[in-house]
Amino acid sequence: MLLSASEGRHWRYEVCEHEDGYLVQMRDLTTGELDEDFSTIFRTLPVAFAYAEMSAAYERYAACELELSEGELIDLDIGIDVEATERHFIDLSDRLHDSGINGVVIQAWERESQRGTARILH
Repeated sequence: MLLSASEGRHWRYEVCEHEDGYLVQMRDLTTGELDEDFSTIFRTLPVAFAYAEMSAAYERYAACELELSEGELIDLDIGIDVEATERHFIDLSDRLHDSGINGVVIQAWERESQRGTARILH
């Protein structure tokens, strides 16, 4: 179930329920496809929300920086937004001891647990 979404310039960062906590996944705004390599699972909802906000703010900043021509300055509000969301995420993550786990790691763990146990005889 989708709980919230934060939009960057080209991607939407969705916070969804997951059996192990809360999943933050990245969806292309143009095609609607998910990026399989970008997913992070958090144990706590506030940290997942903060991570999605931080990721969207950083992506807006990076997109704006790429679109500027030489000599133009980046909008100060965008830079401040990135710093504020990053501080908020780090503070929550530290206080709640929740730094998240990469979704690719979870998938590998699940595949391994489905293979069953192998016994080694000496």
